Amino acid sequence: MNKLLSEICKVDIALTAQSLNGAGTGQYFNMKKCRKALFVWEVGAMAAAATSAAQVMEAQDAAATGAQALTGLTATITANTLVAEMTLTLATVLVGDTVTINGLTYTAAAAADLPNRVFDQSGTDTQDAASLVLAINHATAGVPGVTATNAAGVVTLVATEPGEVAITATSVGGTITIATLRAIGYVEVDHTMMTKAIAGAAAYTHLALRVTNSAAILTGAVLVRDNARYTPVQYVAAADVGP
Repeated sequence: MNKLLSEICKVDIALTAQSLNGAGTGQYFNMKKCRKALFVWEVGAMAAAATSAAQVMEAQDAAATGAQALTGLTATITANTLVAEMTLTLATVLVGDTVTINGLTYTAAAAADLPNRVFDQSGTDTQDAASLVLAINHATAGVPGVTATNAAGVVTLVATEPGEVAITATSVGGTITIATLRAIGYVEVDHTMMTKAIAGAAAYTHLALRVTNSAAILTGAVLVRDNARYTPVQYVAAADVGP
């Protein structure tokens, strides 16, 4: 009989969703019965150059006794790089200004040439954005796996199939402002990476996630642990496993 995922993996809140500016550390979770832990964190809106860095912490108990960083386990989300959703805000785009999305460069000109990734900048910001959308969504010259929409001069980019493409963008000319709307990252731990008992000192048995943001960014995280020796009990507010 196949097991449910909820019978294999233990799911918990690693970091309560919050506007985090600087460092924040979640609770320390027991790894005595588990082999692996996967911390997944998500961020909301990020301006250009903003970062969100995740680091795994270990401790000897849930009270964070002897807490220390687990060496070698870090990951950093950087605004506008490999994100899930972003915006391009157009403001009086000039001829020759460009935006590069997943390695494809779109250039502003007095008239559109969509098959050659040239969009029209001769109208209002909303009209310019509409032309850029046509270029990004073009059947042959568009960005593979990415869909663009326009709202009053703000172009939103998302994966056409959610979760199948990450988006990176840069611009030249100063008239197209790029901002991240949401992104996701993870760090994974094997229990063998944790510090063992040495010279009478207690072993490290608990893990937590620390996230450090360079600016105020909406941030939250979950922890998924495997069931090395037991079927986990899920302590959740609501659940349904279907028929």
